[in-house]
Amino acid sequence: MPVIDELWRDLDRVSRAGARPAYSLIDLTTWVTISYRLGRAIRMLPRVLRFPALCAHKPLDVALSTITRIALSPGAEIGGGLRLGRVGGIRVAEEAYIGRDCDLSEGVTIASCSGAPWIGDRVVIGPGAKLAGPIRVGNDAAIAPNAVVESDVPDGATVAGVPARLVDGNGSRGRLVPGRKRPPLLDAIRGLVRGLLPRPTQLLLRD
Repeated sequence: MPVIDELWRDLDRVSRAGARPAYSLIDLTTWVTISYRLGRAIRMLPRVLRFPALCAHKPLDVALSTITRIALSPGAEIGGGLRLGRVGGIRVAEEAYIGRDCDLSEGVTIASCSGAPWIGDRVVIGPGAKLAGPIRVGNDAAIAPNAVVESDVPDGATVAGVPARLVDGNGSRGRLVPGRKRPPLLDAIRGLVRGLLPRPTQLLLRD
């Protein structure tokens, strides 16, 4: 299922960035991502099942949004491999599109204004940045902290300032952990079990 593939990619990127599986289970930003994926899955259900599922999911979504100050509309299309900033204050408009393996830092706003932004794959958006309108942000781009982006950003570009302008840089290349496809189910289960089990103690043998 696409939703499971995307969620696996989310959790895999967080883990490969250094987070232990046990920490991911208590990290609120991880639960925000899970809640968003659940909201997307509910939208795909038959109408007869959608309403009760929404009623069950809504309290969790509201509670997480209130605590974390992160609002990911289930109407927004966000690819797998999403990583969220720790502090919060993140807002993503309902009509927005965000590609795979993107990083949204704290305070990021992706707003709709006569249309919503289209953001490509492997884009890093720095703290406090704001993107608005029917703009296109290319693959491998980097948005500097507190930048205000109201026009298109080419692939691999770095932009900064108010309003944002092109600056020297290599975009997001080398700045983020790339995502991976979900392995077969048995391999995924084995990897999860290995991550949860304590690592064996290595004995040093002396002559």
